[in-house]
Amino acid sequence: MSSLAESLYLDSVRNPESSCADPDDSDSDRVVNQSPDLQESSNDEYTGTPTKNNTTTIYSTPTSRSEPNSSLSHRARNELWKLCHKIYGDCLCLVTLRDSALILQIAHVIQRRSKSDDFTLYEYCLGLEYRHFHVDSRRNMFYLSPDWHAYFDRNGWFLLPDMHTLEEVNGHVTAVIESRKNPTSNVSKSFRSKWRLKTKTQYTLISISCSDPFFRRSIAHQYPYLDLPLLECHVAPPFTVINAGPKCERDQIDQIVLRRYPQQTEGSTMESDAKELKQRLTLLCDAWDLFMDPDVRAAAKAWEKSETGGKRKREQSDAGQTDGRSTRSKTRSGHGGTH
Repeated sequence: MSSLAESLYLDSVRNPESSCADPDDSDSDRVVNQSPDLQESSNDEYTGTPTKNNTTTIYSTPTSRSEPNSSLSHRARNELWKLCHKIYGDCLCLVTLRDSALILQIAHVIQRRSKSDDFTLYEYCLGLEYRHFHVDSRRNMFYLSPDWHAYFDRNGWFLLPDMHTLEEVNGHVTAVIESRKNPTSNVSKSFRSKWRLKTKTQYTLISISCSDPFFRRSIAHQYPYLDLPLLECHVAPPFTVINAGPKCERDQIDQIVLRRYPQQTEGSTMESDAKELKQRLTLLCDAWDLFMDPDVRAAAKAWEKSETGGKRKREQSDAGQTDGRSTRSKTRSGHGGTH
């Protein structure tokens, strides 16, 4: 590990984003594969609200948007651990494939330290109900080794979906924003049905500032990691767009492409790959611009204001379990969540 990586690692150890993989610890693009027989839960796909004659032990959603200095709950860690064993066979660092016998950390695609206004914006643009984005959702968490986790949180690299997946995310967000303009219409497409927990998406690792060589199992990889295979992960593609958008500034696209493909010759495979990467990065920026549009951000704030006007009524309903929704202060389950 380089001195910079070591410094970042030490910072990550003190950061509540950094959570050990061991489930026994105390509290403190493209779809390419499906894992059959995976038990979906209300933390990942909404399930029915228990009634007097119907009880459930299925893992429920986190009870609130996490506090910046709070620790990841034991149950959230445990559920991710079980999920990864189910669909990958073990808990592995996404990049290096180091296994659970070593120290791994839980990385969040959308950071737990994000502001409340940001969560509201994501809910608005993704078609989620108000206060139904759960940052400790399993589809927002994955395992990394400490150095790669530190780089990830410090904007050193990001996961880039393929063109097809980026187009899907762009189309989904565009459709949701349009549907939000008509208060009588339902959101056109649900987040739940498009990106299910049991699917894995292929991502390209795009380095911004990390250049350390590393081993993936017994194979050495050197910067810019052109021989690194596509990384398969269960995290939801819209979340990777939200993570990557701020890391990939539009005026830096040519520089990112040139660093990855420094020796382009006319008609070569490298030139073709460079053009394709530029198209993907441009589409990534286009998708992120949808979130950053001042009119959309203003509309999200107005939507939040309209939703909080009925907060007391919803809480009373939640207390009586008369519908499938809940507020930030209670267990949340219903139609259209992240989880």
